[in-house]
Amino acid sequence: MGKQFKVVDLFCGAGGLHMGFEKAGYDIRLCVDNDNLVERTHKRNFPNIPYINEDIRKLPSDEIKKYLDGKVDIVIGGPPCQGFSTIGKRVSSNPETRARHDPRNELVLTYARLIRELQPKFIVMENVKGILTMKGGTYLETVLKELKDAGYEVDYRLINMADYGVPQIRERVIIIGNRVGLPVTFPEPDHSDNPDDGLPAWEPCWDVLKDLVGYGDMPELNHVALKHTDKIIARYKMISEGGRLPEDSLPPELYRKNFGNTYKRLNRTRPALTMVPGNDAFPIHPELHRSLTVREAARIQTFPDDMIFEGNRRQQGHQVGNAVPPLFSEKLAKFLLTQLQQTSEEEVDECD
Repeated sequence: MGKQFKVVDLFCGAGGLHMGFEKAGYDIRLCVDNDNLVERTHKRNFPNIPYINEDIRKLPSDEIKKYLDGKVDIVIGGPPCQGFSTIGKRVSSNPETRARHDPRNELVLTYARLIRELQPKFIVMENVKGILTMKGGTYLETVLKELKDAGYEVDYRLINMADYGVPQIRERVIIIGNRVGLPVTFPEPDHSDNPDDGLPAWEPCWDVLKDLVGYGDMPELNHVALKHTDKIIARYKMISEGGRLPEDSLPPELYRKNFGNTYKRLNRTRPALTMVPGNDAFPIHPELHRSLTVREAARIQTFPDDMIFEGNRRQQGHQVGNAVPPLFSEKLAKFLLTQLQQTSEEEVDECD
């Protein structure tokens, strides 16, 4: 694919975002996160990619530049969306004042600072759907303003990963920016739930789950079933494929308050529900009376089986559930590659 463009992944987590970029031919120079468990997972799966385990607020850009041999082409990542809890008329528009008001805000403000200092050609940020409505939309407005002030044309789109071949209905906000004068665009979906669109149908979750049925626990593959109580199994047996627990018709011995979203069973013919690591439990298997294993959730997230997650089951689940599906990341990376190649050719022409 020609020149390997250099990438830095901030808030890398388990690596779903940079995995796709690496597969698309990019050169991942550095990953950063502030998590000892993520570091263990990273070193096991990506031993050749440097990792800095540090609070981004304490990380100077000069430390990042040591890994670059010049400029970085893309900075990717997804700052956690906590903070900015009081943004609006009550809080000063000055970034330093806002940061002092709520230290968690500094994660995004520091991210913007690093963007200013590193000056990548492109930036990619991923976040949860809730960022759209947080504090009436002022949180997202602040994020976009910080990036624009850093010299970038930026835009965002709410993207359903199922529209890109991921066997999971998963909506996430993707922010893209560039400082090379190109219009901000997004890859078009290549799958659809509407037959009239003329695209392949959404991928069913069963295709990535069915070959694991009949196997016992395989800890080395992160495939370990939760040991549910008899009461929980009895509830599961009442849930039809693609359905949820019929709370209104439960016998007294099976009733409890606040069942939440973990009592939903997947449908073999449809993409999975969003993989979120709530209380150790992913959604219920389409056929078996148990929640999904970490490996099954990882497959739905499009991680390969040779990607092993460190920690106990709950910790593994959080890494999987918080990740960007590598399949979508690869398609996004390939989409941006054509634009980067265009800017690279223009730079060569200018030198000539």
